[in-house]
Amino acid sequence: MKDTWPSLLIALLTGGLTVKFVDLLFTWIKTSRGEKKAAKALVDAHLDPLLKAADAIVGKTTSLAERDFLLLMPKDKLTPADSLNTDLIGLAYLYAKFWGRIEILTAESLGMSLASDKRGEKLQQFIACLGSQRVRLVNRTSQNAIGEITTEVTSAGGRRTIGVVEFEKKVGGDASARAWCEPLLQLLSKAHIKAVRQQLLVYGVVLHALVDTLDPEHQSTHPRPSYPNKLSKASKAEIQRLAFDEYLNKVGAVNKYT
Repeated sequence: MKDTWPSLLIALLTGGLTVKFVDLLFTWIKTSRGEKKAAKALVDAHLDPLLKAADAIVGKTTSLAERDFLLLMPKDKLTPADSLNTDLIGLAYLYAKFWGRIEILTAESLGMSLASDKRGEKLQQFIACLGSQRVRLVNRTSQNAIGEITTEVTSAGGRRTIGVVEFEKKVGGDASARAWCEPLLQLLSKAHIKAVRQQLLVYGVVLHALVDTLDPEHQSTHPRPSYPNKLSKASKAEIQRLAFDEYLNKVGAVNKYT
């Protein structure tokens, strides 16, 4: 009888722990599945417009590269380009719209792990790469602000990106919006400088890889040629080392652009 009570006590404790473990495991599985489902739904809703915004920049960058950025060159070399001319506003809007899509995704994914979805995990790596110090076009604060300027709340309570005409009105008529957009406008107005052109080309390559990796069949985007002959040796090395070796080595991105 003395041996029976310890045995029964151990059995009860062990059984209780087992039940508790199974209960915790079931809860974890249920929560994990719920997170994955929520992340998938979010990516499903936002990936397509984000890819299209990225694709528009890739297309424009490819076109500019083929023409050596002549469209953005100052008409008079002695006079800086007007940062509010139509060509610069149109190009600035493409970047602003893409950053706006990132802002919307960030706002709507608060409290949720996008990494629960494989596409979301890859997207996060690309966004991190695009925001890194050696790749980004403007500082993160300016990028976030420009993204905010390019979005607005809809009547249904969601958010959307504004059109190019609305963007031009904001930048042209709102001193605060203009101030926030000035770093981007100033950068684009200096496309006659080789270093700036290379900066835009490198950013375009990472976006190109984003589009090709997350939309390999190009159901939402367009297959586009790369422009390796327009990249300097330093830019090619930077793309390989920083983008593909450091940030994108786990997302299946293939460097076919340099």
